[in-house]
Amino acid sequence: MPVVTLSPAVRLKQGRTKLLLDFPFFGVLILRLKDVETPSIDTMATDGVSLFYNPEFVAKLTPPELLGCLAHEVMHPALQHHTRRGTRSPKRWNIACDFAINPLIRDANLALPAGALYDPAFRNLSAERIYNLIAEDKDGDSADGSGDGSTNSGSGNPLAQGDEKGTATPKVPVTDGGFGQVIDARNTDKEGAPATSDQIEKQRMSWTGAVEQAEVVARMAGKAPGGVRRAMEAADRATVDWRAALRNSFAAAIPEDYSWSSPNRRHIGSGLYLPSIRKDGVGEIVIGIDCSGSINRRQLGLFQDELNSIISERRPQRVHVLYFDTQVHNAAVFGQGEPITLEPVGGGGTNFCPCFEYIEEQSIQPQALVVFTDLEGSFPEAAPNHPVLWAATRDHSAPFGEVISMAAV
Repeated sequence: MPVVTLSPAVRLKQGRTKLLLDFPFFGVLILRLKDVETPSIDTMATDGVSLFYNPEFVAKLTPPELLGCLAHEVMHPALQHHTRRGTRSPKRWNIACDFAINPLIRDANLALPAGALYDPAFRNLSAERIYNLIAEDKDGDSADGSGDGSTNSGSGNPLAQGDEKGTATPKVPVTDGGFGQVIDARNTDKEGAPATSDQIEKQRMSWTGAVEQAEVVARMAGKAPGGVRRAMEAADRATVDWRAALRNSFAAAIPEDYSWSSPNRRHIGSGLYLPSIRKDGVGEIVIGIDCSGSINRRQLGLFQDELNSIISERRPQRVHVLYFDTQVHNAAVFGQGEPITLEPVGGGGTNFCPCFEYIEEQSIQPQALVVFTDLEGSFPEAAPNHPVLWAATRDHSAPFGEVISMAAV
């Protein structure tokens, strides 16, 4: 009897069916992607609408590997990877996304092609967090999008013009160990252009609803994959704007100073005598910088920039910057209007108590203490009388104060 060789298109259809029966969470989601044969790419790719595939790549996969590839590919839009890249390098972003997805595929007992990117250290981390943990690529890839390793030229558009038929083809980065890439959400109104903010929001809402539906179906079948919910929560946290959160926390902890001695002139004509906002700034602020060595320079630079922006608005009379690990190694004082430059010293373990002790010993009465840290250390037994804000580079909790997560930065 002759051996019947199935075409790649038929293999994909059969793979979808088996995924739906045996792994319903991934199977429900894969039905949302339309198969598009695309020989110009090396493996597979998705923009949240289409599943682009190279037929030669599909033909070489074993049946278990095909299921794993389909599940991997659909997890990109399920985790909103196609809407969250921003200005990051497409190549490095794809590597980070693969590291975020592949532990989920393995945990679901699905196969991955040989050489697939996998590191258990990245389990339950968002793609944004992983992006900042992995080293820059040796061939020139960088965080600002230069040297992106794409197979086509351009500046982040999900599609590029110019194959023989005059149709658009995907711009897909080539990465070692990458077998199912993600490209940015496409502009459905203007081919080749980046998606608009409204289109991206529509994609987000659509896939959020799809994931919820898939979870319900998988639970009813008794086949809900472990770890997916944690991955979704990590992705949700990564989309929170830490700058806005820090600014809002500052506003709540350090309210504007009002004065009755100079009434608000805008309301006098209406017979209302209301206080005006004083422009001479608030009192003192203390900034604690964890120098234990677990915080990268990029995070420190972003924190410094946002801190300067907030302080220029609040105009505190004095800012104390404490550099500490298990003790306060150095203390710098900045007057009103002085830009703050953070220069960490130290490098041991972490104990937050010396910061609080320093404030008490120096008789500082701060409007707030803001601590930039990974939140891994020893805390005081009792909360102080002043507000405490923790700008945290890891997803940990604190026994008191408010935690602003910078884990995805």
